[in-house]
Amino acid sequence: MNKMMCNSASAITHKVDALRLSTLRYLLLLYRLNIFAVCLLTACATTPETHFYVLSPLSASLQTAKAETPKRLIGVGPVTVPALLGRKQIVTRTGDNSIASSEFHQWAAPLKEAITETLAQNLSALLPNDIVKAYPWSAYGEMDVHIIIDIVRFESTASETAELAANWSIMDDKTLRLVKHGQARITRPQAGPGHAEAVKALSEALQEFGRQLADVLL
Repeated sequence: MNKMMCNSASAITHKVDALRLSTLRYLLLLYRLNIFAVCLLTACATTPETHFYVLSPLSASLQTAKAETPKRLIGVGPVTVPALLGRKQIVTRTGDNSIASSEFHQWAAPLKEAITETLAQNLSALLPNDIVKAYPWSAYGEMDVHIIIDIVRFESTASETAELAANWSIMDDKTLRLVKHGQARITRPQAGPGHAEAVKALSEALQEFGRQLADVLL
């Protein structure tokens, strides 16, 4: 009789111990899940916001057109950019053979199209007697001339300077002949170290490039 009671008590003790162990394991699992959830929420809360940037064109009210001057149709493009600039992240040159790409500071539109559209707006402001269209312009018919542009550099540097280097060619669409060609190398200082300042300086470099092309086209 006593033996049976001892066996029963021992079995109860084992069950209690097993229940306690299961409870501890369950609580440990909940603790780990809570820690994981806190880490996940913290990571999400600290992810930096992505900023998007656009190039600034010249004001369209720079010059007033002369009514007696006949209008030309001028096409801007095609424009090509280096492969390293064909990404959405803004690139900063940190050395002769190195660059930094910012994941959280990006162009709002593909850079090649942004340069083409902005340069066309710049030339429209500088040549108010002409009609300037960005490539592709098939909907507008044949151009009188168009400008082929190969962008070699369009980036800021670690020394807080914006650099634009490009080769350009002006083609006569009527005769299919090369009219003029040349190179441009333009630098503009940044007002500060930030990406907004870099984009502003790059916009100013592109505006100066537009002035140089407008002088050739006059």
